[in-house]
Amino acid sequence: MANKQTGLINQPSIATSLLILVVVLLACTKSKEGPSASVPADCQEFLDKYFDAWKSKDVATLQALSFYLSPQDQSRLPAGSLELWRESKNKLVTENFEQVTRDFGDFKGYEVLRAKTTTISPQDQVAANTIGSGIHTELVCKARFSKKHDAHVGLHLIKETEGSQYIVAAWNFQAEP
Repeated sequence: MANKQTGLINQPSIATSLLILVVVLLACTKSKEGPSASVPADCQEFLDKYFDAWKSKDVATLQALSFYLSPQDQSRLPAGSLELWRESKNKLVTENFEQVTRDFGDFKGYEVLRAKTTTISPQDQVAANTIGSGIHTELVCKARFSKKHDAHVGLHLIKETEGSQYIVAAWNFQAEP
């Protein structure tokens, strides 16, 4: 039983590491905001779906779009623990949504300020083993909320192949200074 729990504890640490990466990205990019950044069409479609879920308070869609677990990481989980991982991840998404809504109010809209896309191949074993191979897109968006009108949203999106769908690997909300 202890091994199963240990395996589960290691998986959230991947998400935590990615979240730290997003926080660092936000800290390093506090310069004046310029015009909206352009993103690939499939990324824009994903962002619209993701932020529409925030606007409509559709937590089930946010849960479905959040927290990437690579096939390699899935295979490392002890038997029967994938469902526990999903339940834990869904609980975290719900808690984060509730906290952001309490702190910032209802979501009103967004614009993309910065975007950077990097492809990590399976041959780049260090990076692939750390954050997964695939297409990684790091974004900083300016989001508008009803209480604190503006916040920066850092998103780290990943998709395994060119034809697959994006998923949120890590995110962070931070009130504008």
